[in-house]
Amino acid sequence: MDLRLSNPTLPVARVGYPYQPGPLLVESNGRCPVGAAGIRLVDGALPEGLSLDGAGYLRGIPRQPGRYAFAVELRNICGRTVEQLVLEVGVAPMLWVSTPALTFSCERGGRPPEPQRVMVSGNQPGLAYKMSAAGAPWLEIRPRRGTLPPSGAALESDAVDLFVNPDKLDSGEYHATLLTYAWGGATSASTAVHLTVKPAGTGWDGVRTLPALEPPAPATSIPIVIVPPASLQPPPPKPPRVTRPKPSPIAQKPAAPKRPPVTPTRSRVVAVPKVTLPEASKGPSKFLGDPEDVGPAKPPPPKKAAAEH
Repeated sequence: MDLRLSNPTLPVARVGYPYQPGPLLVESNGRCPVGAAGIRLVDGALPEGLSLDGAGYLRGIPRQPGRYAFAVELRNICGRTVEQLVLEVGVAPMLWVSTPALTFSCERGGRPPEPQRVMVSGNQPGLAYKMSAAGAPWLEIRPRRGTLPPSGAALESDAVDLFVNPDKLDSGEYHATLLTYAWGGATSASTAVHLTVKPAGTGWDGVRTLPALEPPAPATSIPIVIVPPASLQPPPPKPPRVTRPKPSPIAQKPAAPKRPPVTPTRSRVVAVPKVTLPEASKGPSKFLGDPEDVGPAKPPPPKKAAAEH
């Protein structure tokens, strides 16, 4: 005869939380006519704080996390069998928020206040969480991811931005509790949110404004003039700087001086008497050479021939 468990996979238990998933169910082939099967622990150990009864119920509050393997015996009047089971006990997820309280302030009908940020962290990387503020429709929650950063990430927390919409609110004080929780969490983190809506015209419209300054009253007493010491007096003004024209890079050649005008003088004409040479003097002269009026030289006369013999 065959006996077996119909639900051999056990749900995960949480440290510090009651564990009661339901009884272990035994199935058979139906050949045994009478009697139900009993269950008892035969090998291994249960997590500290849990116990197993004969009807197949696991009850208690686990105290230590871990992975526990054990064996149970299934027996009835027709036979017996042994089943191996594994129960995992984990640490309950826990969440933390960066600030326990937030304060907002704005003017009725003015601009909403600046948003504020809350950082959410926990003991289980990648854990999904939720945030809610019951009874505060004026509070808007915008988580960046909605889950804690995974293991090995540069950041250890997730950012949540909170916005206030005071459009439909009258002047007064408003309070809300922001809850941050996860499934199976041991504790839920809470943040108190306080909103102050001031009446219109109080000088607050989302940006701090200063009141108008009134002109000072006229003085009725003699004014006192306080002369600061020389070390605190301003230095005397510097004389104006005289700038001289820069010389031209190309030097100009000075102009030549003008000569005085020359007064013309009259020349005296001297008559030279004409010199007439005598006839004998006509002919070549050793000083003057051949005269111009002398004709061509006549050939010398031929010599007479010698007397005939």
